[in-house]
Amino acid sequence: MNKRNKGGWFNRLDISIIVLVIVGIVFTGCQSADKNEETGGDILLLNDDASWCWYQDERAMLDGDQLLFSAVTSEGANTVSSYNIATGEQQTVVLNDTTFQPDDHNVGVLLKRPDGRYLTVYAGHGVDTKMWYRISSSPGDISEWGPEQTADTREEVTYSNVYRLSDNGKVYNFHRGIGWNPNYMVSEDEGESWRYGGQLLAHPGRPYLRYTSNNSDQIHFIATEGHPRNYNNSIYHGYTDGKQVYGSGGQAVGPLSGEESTDLKPYDFTTVFDGDSTTRANVAWTSDIELDGEGRPYVAFSVTKDPIALGEREQTEKAGFDHRYHYARWDGEQWQEHEIAYAGSRLYPGENEYTGLITLHPDDPDVVYISADVDPATGEELNPEGPRRYEIFRGTTGDRGASWEWTPITEDSDQDNIRPVVVSNDRYEAVLWLNGRYSTYTDYDLDVLGIISERED
Repeated sequence: MNKRNKGGWFNRLDISIIVLVIVGIVFTGCQSADKNEETGGDILLLNDDASWCWYQDERAMLDGDQLLFSAVTSEGANTVSSYNIATGEQQTVVLNDTTFQPDDHNVGVLLKRPDGRYLTVYAGHGVDTKMWYRISSSPGDISEWGPEQTADTREEVTYSNVYRLSDNGKVYNFHRGIGWNPNYMVSEDEGESWRYGGQLLAHPGRPYLRYTSNNSDQIHFIATEGHPRNYNNSIYHGYTDGKQVYGSGGQAVGPLSGEESTDLKPYDFTTVFDGDSTTRANVAWTSDIELDGEGRPYVAFSVTKDPIALGEREQTEKAGFDHRYHYARWDGEQWQEHEIAYAGSRLYPGENEYTGLITLHPDDPDVVYISADVDPATGEELNPEGPRRYEIFRGTTGDRGASWEWTPITEDSDQDNIRPVVVSNDRYEAVLWLNGRYSTYTDYDLDVLGIISERED
């Protein structure tokens, strides 16, 4: 881990907000805060009541000059927001204000259909067997949506990860379903209707998966064996073409199951990180996965160095204060894996493995963003004399992840900055994060802040 770059900016907001509520739509005119010296962009307030989990994608996207993202309000409503980069116009649409209780695990995802309209899919946190979805009425416009519809997943469902493979024209939603394992739904009419597809893999104790796709013929994933409080997790990688599932090198592991069960386990796939199943010293949890220009995966995850005893959720006094961020790239033959930053302490007792999170730049494997309440390079507290706050840092590498330089994006903040997300297209890139109070996944008071900048390449 390289020495931290001390350049940066002081996170002070001077934002004027005009809110107009019309038929369930909130339009917000937003002025920027101080300019960020690293990115050249301005800090924007993009939503003043929003949260998200990190096991759903895509939660954000860029479509031309428009930035879109999904969220869950502090009262439990699912929303979709947009920000027009050219005009500065914002809007937030409430999709369902009474379906679920407050819980950021219920956040929806977004997919742009071939006709230019948007599909959003969401689910409750294990409250029923329904996958909920809506389709926007007009291309490139979130102001009006078709009716809320449901599809049966056959067992209690959590999370949504929606991807379209152009080679077969099918849309997939990978979710936690039957057996608390990763299952999938399939649509052959661009999300108008859905059927149950099958189970991807299985393991006692609910594997945690993160997904990405090349949007043509592959959906990639990284997986753990279980929740880090219940298992000494390693990290594994595989992918599917909709028919078979493969390890990182393209070796077939087995068929993509079309049934409610499968014999495939996480450790049947390629090991990215060996957490050492005999100790509790290196317990991993999945964070993010993307594909580089050659279609090769690169991934990010956290490792807890001081976890609780297995299964002891309430053992909180002496655990969860030393997390690390890791990065790995597939070079075509093997995984090159590195510990790259100190992540700091847990977000709150009871979920001792929750970190501020790490996210990958989807079009630049040499860039990551992290949230930490310590210096990423040294592990030293950021503000020893005052309250500990999570700050956003930008990391860059010039040697495929072996060493990193860190630049603060926020600094000396009054509130925490957590869970960054990065999106880009051929003109813009944007980093979004949550700012405010996060007490639990059902109790939060958060804004969405972001920086949008024009790409140089």
